[in-house]
Amino acid sequence: MIERDYIMRMIQMLAQALVRILFLKSQKDFPEAIAEIQRASKRILGIEVDVLRRLTDVQMIDLLSLDAGMGIPKCYAAGMLLKEEADVVTSMQKAGDGHELYCKALSLLTESGIRNKGPFDPAHGKAISAIAEKLQDAPVPVHTLKKLFCYHDLTRDYGRAAVVLLKVVAKEPSFAKEADRFYQRLAALSDAELNEGQFTREEVAAGLKNLGARA
Repeated sequence: MIERDYIMRMIQMLAQALVRILFLKSQKDFPEAIAEIQRASKRILGIEVDVLRRLTDVQMIDLLSLDAGMGIPKCYAAGMLLKEEADVVTSMQKAGDGHELYCKALSLLTESGIRNKGPFDPAHGKAISAIAEKLQDAPVPVHTLKKLFCYHDLTRDYGRAAVVLLKVVAKEPSFAKEADRFYQRLAALSDAELNEGQFTREEVAAGLKNLGARA
């Protein structure tokens, strides 16, 4: 009970920080937006955002998960703050820094979504979709793409899952086995369930055919 109350307070603090950061972004006060992100990271996570930024996404997840009960919400909060920092530095025309931060944020947000068995709130899912759209034509580490695929599959967004799956298989052909299991599972769903996931029976058949051609 105490742990759940702490998590809810953390999410509330994060929401309040995001409102302030959004306002500062709208005013194009980018230095103060960065400062607010730094304050929020220290207040919510107990870690300077500068420290997080120097770590790989895998190292971040390991660090934030040292407290097993708080690892998932901390990964979520860190991912949201890094996403905001990526938005800011991109607006400041630091595209390279923005790309790296977006990739790390996507890894953290999908990790927390998968481990939570769904997004914490609507902002969580919207942030993942926004980052994925920004990175759709950019290089993304294959381990992050795998998590994005798993997240879309978990949330039954089969259309997006299939798009990401193609990228993963192109980078790592051995993942075709997982792709086959995905399409076989979808083949057993009803048309209504497929349509809810933005997918069709014809697309399932096409996916299986493409996998067969690769074999």
